Amino acid sequence: MKKIKNILYVIGCISVIFSCSDFLDIDAPKDQVDTKVVFNDDNTAIAAMNSVYIGLLNEGFLGGNISSNVFLMSCYTDELIVTTSQDLDVRYFYELNVQADNKAIRELWNSSYQQIYKVNAILEGLNNSVGVTDSVKEQIRGEALAVRALLHFYLTQTFGNVPYVTTIDYNINKRIEKFESAIIMQNAINDLLEAEELLKPLNITSERIRINRDVVEGFLARMYLYQENWPLAQEYAERLINNHTYELESLENVFLKESKSAIWQLKPLTTGFNTYDAMFHIFSFVPAPFVKLNLELVNAFELDDQRKLNWIKSVGSSNENFHAYKYKSVGSTSPSKEYSMILRIEEMYLIAAEATAEQQNWSISNVYVNTIRERANLSNVNFQSLNEATTVILQERRVEFFCELGHRFYDLKRKNHLDDLTANKPNWQPHLNVLPIPQSELILNPNLLPQNTGY
Repeated sequence: MKKIKNILYVIGCISVIFSCSDFLDIDAPKDQVDTKVVFNDDNTAIAAMNSVYIGLLNEGFLGGNISSNVFLMSCYTDELIVTTSQDLDVRYFYELNVQADNKAIRELWNSSYQQIYKVNAILEGLNNSVGVTDSVKEQIRGEALAVRALLHFYLTQTFGNVPYVTTIDYNINKRIEKFESAIIMQNAINDLLEAEELLKPLNITSERIRINRDVVEGFLARMYLYQENWPLAQEYAERLINNHTYELESLENVFLKESKSAIWQLKPLTTGFNTYDAMFHIFSFVPAPFVKLNLELVNAFELDDQRKLNWIKSVGSSNENFHAYKYKSVGSTSPSKEYSMILRIEEMYLIAAEATAEQQNWSISNVYVNTIRERANLSNVNFQSLNEATTVILQERRVEFFCELGHRFYDLKRKNHLDDLTANKPNWQPHLNVLPIPQSELILNPNLLPQNTGY
């Protein structure tokens, strides 16, 4: 009973820290400022970290519901068409009518920084605790650092220059300033490198739902790619490609909870539930209730591409209504069949392909690309120039990762190809490469000024 009370106490303390609706809120009550969490034993520390995973699944950049980054950025680019007439956030993104006072902007920013605050509280709690064993302390610290790095990565890729928050000290956070995106990326990499030293490669459960060293190395591969550090991007991607724990899964099984492609998944909170993605993508009758696939995306697949056959489904007889069918289980099953995919081995192949192409190692780059293409029943390519490689790899990333975690937007942005969207979005403007900082945050903390250009 005492152990259960301890766990509930810690979760309660962290909930109190997060009770404010804004990241930089008006003065908090004295008993909520700089709240210190002390973990009495291993279970209380593990329970606190579990609550972080729950938060990641439900909202923010990794959440799968229709107000999350997953749907917002797919509507923002050329992947989804919004079909609902309801006043939903996705419509503002689809119409490129994103303003600093939009609810979705505020919630995306606030939920992310609340999650960061939460892992910072855990990190400080571990420092203050003597009842947690060293092995668990290292595990939880590594997981928390990795989450902090990943959230800052998404924040800077989405909003540009943002704060990098490493403390729960309210007096510091209420006056915090923005950092250049390059500094944010390096800070995130530094957090991941520390996490890499702390974490073990083995999964601590039978499922791939906790961050381990492999997950960290996968995100290091991605971040080095974004930094254009081609040798390190290649090195880290190849570590996982050569790791026999992960395999290119058959297309129909990629998004199952037992997928061998999965490096990291988020598990539904409710036993038997599957994913939010399936709930909001899949429809059986027209018109689609929320969103449908953009025909430009549907037609972007090569004729014999088996990904189109397995991951896209047509509804009705007009050949105009398609939905993403990567996740196939709507609602609950017994047991759950699908978990939300956050990181998978296919990304490592395409990271390695791009990194080797940038180093003009055409033979190896072609091998990595063709491994992905052969799995989709497509013929081999043989590019011998960087322009050709960039075109091929961007296309492969488009059809491989469509409607997944904003990959399309972030890929076009980092390769300076966002103007490609003008074919589908004629009112696209260059300043839309970042979202506006929430107006409410600028009011609370003038150090976040100036607002992003164009808003």
